Amino acid sequence: MAPTAPPESQHALDLDGLSRQGVRVWVARLDGVLVGTGALADLPSDLGDHDGDGDDDDEERGDRSSRGGSGHDGHRAPESSHAELKSMRTDPARRGEGIASRMLAHLVEDARSRGVRRISLETGSMEFFAPARRFYAAAGFVECPPFGSYVDDPHSVFMTLEL
Repeated sequence: MAPTAPPESQHALDLDGLSRQGVRVWVARLDGVLVGTGALADLPSDLGDHDGDGDDDDEERGDRSSRGGSGHDGHRAPESSHAELKSMRTDPARRGEGIASRMLAHLVEDARSRGVRRISLETGSMEFFAPARRFYAAAGFVECPPFGSYVDDPHSVFMTLEL
């Protein structure tokens, strides 16, 4: 991704970022070979909503989320109602096989099952990212203002999906 934007406009998570609390990571494998990845990151409730409106065959889930904590009374704390879609990737040799669509459907279902009401994402504004923007638009994502800790950036397009 490095050649597509200046460093301050690159927002992909590295391995440490994908391993942090509140991030859920999945991989798609076909015949034991990694063919796709996807991740959801919980957004802090105080940063989650600036505008106030509220890949294949066998998926292995590596859950790194906080799953909410336990309060002093033993009840789980509520999870974030806004999540960020992070690190969606499909092996370029396997594009067009439905891996990304199935991965996205799985991530959306996971978010719904946890009470997430909105999923947002940041992707590039350059031509390189046009297929990704079309993919997300076809899945119901619409452009939106920056969310979370993002700021306006000519290299970024922000999209969101109400669940």
